[in-house]
Amino acid sequence: MADPTSRRSLPAQCASNRCRRAARSGVPRRRPAEPDARLCGPCRRALAADLAALPALHHESEQHLVLPARQGGLARVTGHRPDPPPVSDAALEARHDAVVRLASWARLVLDETGAGAPPERTVPALAAFLGRHVRLLAAHPAAGPAADEIARVATALRSVVAPPRPDLVPLGRCVEPGCEAEVTLPERGGDDLVLRGPMCGAGHVLTPRQWLLLNRRQSMSEAEETA
Repeated sequence: MADPTSRRSLPAQCASNRCRRAARSGVPRRRPAEPDARLCGPCRRALAADLAALPALHHESEQHLVLPARQGGLARVTGHRPDPPPVSDAALEARHDAVVRLASWARLVLDETGAGAPPERTVPALAAFLGRHVRLLAAHPAAGPAADEIARVATALRSVVAPPRPDLVPLGRCVEPGCEAEVTLPERGGDDLVLRGPMCGAGHVLTPRQWLLLNRRQSMSEAEETA
């Protein structure tokens, strides 16, 4: 049975920093926490969803540990052995951080329950263990930090598995005959620009000559507008 005193001490609002919704005044505010908990329903479900997704994300991130040759440059040959392939620091850090953070919260749960042996120090085992104790985490005084930290772990792994694509800059209409799709370039350049150059929404990749034609057409259009 819950202690009435502890129930009164629970916060009225969700303890997670990612909990926001717009009030009528337009000022973001947190949702009310669930009864006997320190998280609102959506944030508690998001915590459970992050824990359920972590094993697959961690497994898939292993495929991104080694950088493609184009990112690390050509391997140097020293003696008769080439240098090892370049490794992604971001992937290493995200994978290591996932184990450390989950193990820390698993230790908190074990200290609270005092039952059972600690789970194996792997992301699948730790995430499954914490997933079985989401209700306890949601009611704990550290519920907010737990939800936020586990969300950051999941976000870091998702960024390794599927890096966010750069914003696209519109360049004008495609120069291919009969195509009216918009041509774009990655805003920050980088590998996408080096690999494919400008491309329209229909999939036409512009050659350097077509790119010059597009620039000339764009310049003429701007000149007509200012005339």
